[in-house]
Amino acid sequence: LNVGGERVVQRRRSTLCALKGSFLASRFSGASKRGLGWRYRGDDNFALSVRTAPSLTGEKTGNTLAPGDAFQVAEEQRGPDGILYLKLADGRGWVFERKPGVGVMCERVKEQDLDREGRHFVNYSPTIFLPLLDYLGMKELEVKGHPVPPPKAPEHMRDEFDAMLRDFGILPSMGIGESRLLLAMAMPYSAVPWWAYGLAFEVRTKRRPILLTALETCGVTREGDEVSEGGSPTATAPAPPPVLCTLHVAEGPLRERLGQRSAWIEVGRGTLAHRTGSRIVLANSIMIKPAVATCLYIATAVPAGDLGRSGVAFGAPTPAGVSAEDGDVAVMTGHFSTRFDDFSDGGWYPFIGKIEYTLPLSQE
Repeated sequence: LNVGGERVVQRRRSTLCALKGSFLASRFSGASKRGLGWRYRGDDNFALSVRTAPSLTGEKTGNTLAPGDAFQVAEEQRGPDGILYLKLADGRGWVFERKPGVGVMCERVKEQDLDREGRHFVNYSPTIFLPLLDYLGMKELEVKGHPVPPPKAPEHMRDEFDAMLRDFGILPSMGIGESRLLLAMAMPYSAVPWWAYGLAFEVRTKRRPILLTALETCGVTREGDEVSEGGSPTATAPAPPPVLCTLHVAEGPLRERLGQRSAWIEVGRGTLAHRTGSRIVLANSIMIKPAVATCLYIATAVPAGDLGRSGVAFGAPTPAGVSAEDGDVAVMTGHFSTRFDDFSDGGWYPFIGKIEYTLPLSQE
């Protein structure tokens, strides 16, 4: 691979194809020698529903293509309406090359770019492409139940990194869905009664996948409460220093993940101000799927000797179950921790804050 004209690297074809269904895998799979490469453009930012037959009004299979998705075609068929229908080589069904009133839907993938030495040219800086290669290498060796942490963007090139992932079809809907906010504010931050080293809880989506992008909560310090009135700093007292924190994610029921240190993958870092909403942005969006429990864990960097004097805030004990929900997602009550892998095993406690997420695209 010639990466951006700056670096030449070698990788196995299987590594580059570790993410099945992505445009990156399609480019390097060699499938173009066996079939015709196509890509769904999605200029209107809608997902394209796959049909059971070569017809615009054909029954939908339930499968979709997101903008940027690449695919192979086993058969092309021109319909009586003049539209070119494409049969997906993987057997999922049919899509169409264009749609009246909309325009071109799918286009043929251009020939692979090669440099003068015959090396595959990747038109991205090594600074953002090489971390993706490292991730693909780990993904190829991934063990079930121990997912590989998502690739991290260099802080100064996060926008370019995310654009590259979308272009390769690795994050096809990131940033182009409908952004929403779930308020889990059972009480104001100024009135939160409990805090600890960490808090872990489940997030469940109801009907369709969501992309979790950020969350907001607050910290509490005993020092801040000692110099405040009514839960807010006085005019003369300086604000206490914020609490450093990390955000982790793990798939599976919370009960099974408590105490499994290796199951938690760090996805974000930030600081929690005393009784003030503090936003933590994920390094990369996390997809939460229906019927798959996904756990979030907010852990602080409170020294062992200061446990109890500061931490992440949460609500008073409450019955196990939903603590906040809307039409898309539910946040469940969770357990607090006194160190990274030492959780309470008694009561359940609600997350206090906000969950930011993106809905998947609507369907054509």
